[in-house]
Amino acid sequence: MTSEELADNFGHFLRACRGRILGVGAEQYEDDNGQKFETMPLIELVVFAREEAQDLAVYAAMLDIRLKRLEDALREKGITQ
Repeated sequence: MTSEELADNFGHFLRACRGRILGVGAEQYEDDNGQKFETMPLIELVVFAREEAQDLAVYAAMLDIRLKRLEDALREKGITQ
């Protein structure tokens, strides 16, 4: 993969993030005054951010489990490259 291809893939990723902001994110986190995080009390924002960080950690652990299973399957088939 060239740097140009990597940059293109990163652009696709960013567009997917943008889609989430404008889709489910807008439904859940936008109100008549804009984004809820802009006006929520600071303590509520801290709690919300901690919960999101915890969710991210759980997703990372789930991904690690699936990647380990994939790694094991590839090794069993003798695929090393």
